[in-house]
Amino acid sequence: MRKLITIGTYDGVHRGHRKIISAVLRDSRKLALKPAVIYFPSPPKFFFLKQSENCLITLPEERERLVRQAGMVCAEALPFTAKLSAMQAERFFSDVLVDYYGAAGLCVGRDFAIGRGREGNVDFLRKACAGVGIFFRAMSFVRHGGHKISSSLIRAFLHCGNVEEANVCLGWDYSVSGRVVRGAGLGRKLGFPTANIEAHPAKILPPGIFAARVKLGADTFEAVLNVGRRPTVDTLGGRMVLEAHILNFSKMIYGRKLEVVFLKHLRPERKFHSRESLVRHIKADIVNARHFFIETHKKTKLAIR
Repeated sequence: MRKLITIGTYDGVHRGHRKIISAVLRDSRKLALKPAVIYFPSPPKFFFLKQSENCLITLPEERERLVRQAGMVCAEALPFTAKLSAMQAERFFSDVLVDYYGAAGLCVGRDFAIGRGREGNVDFLRKACAGVGIFFRAMSFVRHGGHKISSSLIRAFLHCGNVEEANVCLGWDYSVSGRVVRGAGLGRKLGFPTANIEAHPAKILPPGIFAARVKLGADTFEAVLNVGRRPTVDTLGGRMVLEAHILNFSKMIYGRKLEVVFLKHLRPERKFHSRESLVRHIKADIVNARHFFIETHKKTKLAIR
């Protein structure tokens, strides 16, 4: 069956992406075509920058899950390679989109482009589709706060710890998953045991202290997250760490997989003049996180009524 394709990085599967997916699903039913997302596992710009760490909103497997949750059954990865980066727009359109993927229609954002140096912009794609008699649609942007919602905008929010704005643009709450590994035991010594989470190096780790949800199997817990370099105690040699102090929790969970969901930025990480000062601020972080969860529960109950 021939396909109605949308193509792009789709990192984050954010509100703008979901608008395109909805259009593809709607148009594919009218045209009797199979809807499909073709995505680049890593953004082409990171290929040129040779960047592979702390740069992705979603790993490929997370992206495919989100795409399918949005209603799209077919999601295929297209790795961005040196060969692909040098390909002219005409050849990319004919050899990759039409011949290889069987495109009988194309739907993209209006700033999308293909081919060497992004030469195949939306005007090119419109004419190319018309030339071979296939459907074409260019979608307008979704905006937030006067800005076009884009993966780049969301990455910028995450890199400065602004998870609230990132979550609004995503349309879902940002999360990071990983196995619980043994750390230096510092949290336990201070009276606040933490689960140290080994995240994939490509995932963006928003810096700071956060109120968060932690998913462990079928269970969900409230937590305070620390994402940073522990400047007060300097036990990491400058390396970033993701650790969760799970509230009202005392089980040993080494080796288990956790998902941490970032909800609210409480404060930036900072260096304190003493461990006593650090402990006071940790206690304040826990109080602030509990207050956030109480208010969230109240709002949820009001919304249900």
